Amino acid sequence: MVWGAGLDPTDLHWAHFLIAEHAGQIVGIGQVRPAASELGSLVVVPYFRGQGAGGMLIDALVARTAGDVYLECNATLAPYYARHGFTEIAPAQAPPALRRKAMIGGRVAKWFGLRLAVMKRPSSIA
Repeated sequence: MVWGAGLDPTDLHWAHFLIAEHAGQIVGIGQVRPAASELGSLVVVPYFRGQGAGGMLIDALVARTAGDVYLECNATLAPYYARHGFTEIAPAQAPPALRRKAMIGGRVAKWFGLRLAVMKRPSSIA
């Protein structure tokens, strides 16, 4: 699912993943990468998008993570994550592992006319 959605395939640690199921079918997955408390590898199969599976995964992943949670995404997705308590921050404000990734990814994205957003959800949001 991660490869099929064109997501970052690095640091895939299956023990960190949560899976959303419907009628025995996997409809979404996501993880928080511990090195940077980074929400990543979040994908919902197209048929189930817009039905709340992604939001439930986000909330469950954040709930089981101590401290702030960060993410990097295509800037067009920032409004979606904002609805789940994330706010855009400067890459320099991210943990070192995510900061390095965002700086490199941001340069590559510009070659394709894209902009990446780095976002943070404070641990104080319930």
